[in-house]
Amino acid sequence: MTELASLCPICQQRNACAMASGQDISRCWCVDTAYHAVELVKQYVEAHPDKVIGSEQCVCAACLADIAQCSVAQSSAVDIFIP
Repeated sequence: MTELASLCPICQQRNACAMASGQDISRCWCVDTAYHAVELVKQYVEAHPDKVIGSEQCVCAACLADIAQCSVAQSSAVDIFIP
C-alpha cells in the first residue's frame, strides 16, 4: 500500500484504514460501522464525477458519515405535487 492509501481522497486527512497500515480488513473501523461503505462511496462517485477515488483509497469515518447523511436526506426528499 502507498502513502496515498492512508489518506481520505475527499478531505485528504488520515482515513485510519487498517489495510493501509498492513492489517487485516476485519480490524478496520469500516467493518463496525452501521453504514454500507462500498455502496455509499459508489453513490458519492456517481453524484460527484469530478472526484476520483482510487481502488486502493478509503474514505475516513467523518466523510463516510457526511456521505451517509446526504444520502439519507436525498432518499427522504419528496416531490410535492402542485395541481
